[in-house]
Amino acid sequence: MIAGVGDVVHHHRRASWSQAVHGRVVVGFRAVSDGGVRDESRALLGLVAYGELAAFSRLAADAQRAPDLPGRIELATLAAVEMDHFRRVRDHLAAGGVEVSEAMAPFVERVDGLLRTLAARDWVEGLVATTLGRGLVTDLQAEALDGLSGPDAELVREVIADAGHDAFVAERVRAACADPQVHGRLSMWARRLLGEALAAVTAALDENPGLAAVVAEGTSGTRSPVLKRLKSAHNKRVAALGL
Repeated sequence: MIAGVGDVVHHHRRASWSQAVHGRVVVGFRAVSDGGVRDESRALLGLVAYGELAAFSRLAADAQRAPDLPGRIELATLAAVEMDHFRRVRDHLAAGGVEVSEAMAPFVERVDGLLRTLAARDWVEGLVATTLGRGLVTDLQAEALDGLSGPDAELVREVIADAGHDAFVAERVRAACADPQVHGRLSMWARRLLGEALAAVTAALDENPGLAAVVAEGTSGTRSPVLKRLKSAHNKRVAALGL
């Protein structure tokens, strides 16, 4: 997992919808099945939990590769914040009778596959990948918050808020980009990240109907407006990094 530079994507949709998901009727975030009523926020919380766990792992790895001690300290501190966020989501799910590993399971293969695809060649590429990748996941989570309220929504909003990582990365990336060759390489890297990440998001929505239902646009269920907003927010982060 894995907030980016700039504000979390904001949008102006307020959809009222009902659609079938794997034989159940979903209304808002509530799903009715033979087993009773289940809170569909489990899908979003599972994504948030694995996003935080993945962000911890990436930041810890970035800290180990940092070229100086201040960078290592900053990233290690931020990694600790992400782990604290993971624990909060885990405990919240447990209080509702949900095992965190079960909630995260549908997203593990897709997120890990994306991270393997985007293996960075050096430290600064790693910073860009972590920031833009986590930013896009954060925006996807923010999209789903339109249909969520109460303690679940409050927790997600707190957990996906930027903990200071963005400013640190922007400073380091802009300094590295004083070298025109580095600037060109990182700009191409950022563009590649967008294509790979949007493909992963689309696949994740295909594989997880519970998540897909809450980010679909209106009763038509189309994802195009959502994907356009994710792309726009990504481009704003890239610009904020000076790329």
